[in-house]
Amino acid sequence: MSRRRRDPQSPFGWYLRRLMDSHGFLSDGDLEAASGVSASLISRYQAGEITPTPENLRKLAPVLGVRLGELMVESGLATREELGMVAPPSPKPRVDPVLADAQRHLADPRLPGEVKDYLRATVKGAIAYWRQQLDLHTVPAGPSRPEAEPEPAPGAVRPKPSGVGRR
Repeated sequence: MSRRRRDPQSPFGWYLRRLMDSHGFLSDGDLEAASGVSASLISRYQAGEITPTPENLRKLAPVLGVRLGELMVESGLATREELGMVAPPSPKPRVDPVLADAQRHLADPRLPGEVKDYLRATVKGAIAYWRQQLDLHTVPAGPSRPEAEPEPAPGAVRPKPSGVGRR
């Protein structure tokens, strides 16, 4: 006579039951025979009464066809980050301090628009000059840039704002 299994009472219990079912273990005793972890412990894991030990998870993992880390995460013993199962975030590219300073000035709400326009034109001109000097004809791929302001008509001279570039 086969005993009807109780439904698991914890998320890890359901996870363990799915693994058991998918690998053909019809009872906790069947899993005990294959892994060496007692059926009573397996039952208590499913009921959510106790948390499995890493030693018992180490015995269960190969029998259930998963990695030890997966069982540790599912049981709540560790996180994916702690186990190195998640790639670390890629480091942000380092911005040159001079360009960072220019960005701070451009973001400063106290500076008048014409000063910001002059700074943008100066930086843009310097970049164009060095591209030409170094024979760089392609723009390196990078983050998308905000919409560019319309260029002045050819031959138009932008007035230099008062106080900018004077000592």
